[in-house]
Amino acid sequence: MQKILKPALAVLVTIVAIACSNEEKKKPSADSAAMAKSNTVITMQADTGHLVGAWHDEAIKSEDGKDIAYEVISKGTKVYIQAITFTGKELTLNDAPPITASASEIRKDGDKYVGVNSPAEIYKVDKTGNLLIYDGETLVAICKKIL
Repeated sequence: MQKILKPALAVLVTIVAIACSNEEKKKPSADSAAMAKSNTVITMQADTGHLVGAWHDEAIKSEDGKDIAYEVISKGTKVYIQAITFTGKELTLNDAPPITASASEIRKDGDKYVGVNSPAEIYKVDKTGNLLIYDGETLVAICKKIL
């Protein structure tokens, strides 16, 4: 994180220095250039992991009508599950997907995975490869294996 912040801080200092030196010169074209540079967005690299598997939940849709699938992602010793949306057959999977803020960490517990922050969330893969999602002992979803 510090490696990313130091270059970002250097860019910010450079932008401020340019804006201040341009203010002294009072040249409209230089001010426009400084303003364009100050509006530059610095993007940080997303936290990614390794795609373990993906399953389509045919029973539900997102609020905007898109299909929902679940990705299981590993990163080091941690494993996460997250929902992704897609339309029709336009699902694109990434070998190194970003781990989103909505991802839930899960941990292995015998033949199943359990939510680290929500132990009632239980995930199992059946013999056919489908993902079974439980809320406690209640089966709430059967998701078809994609990958």
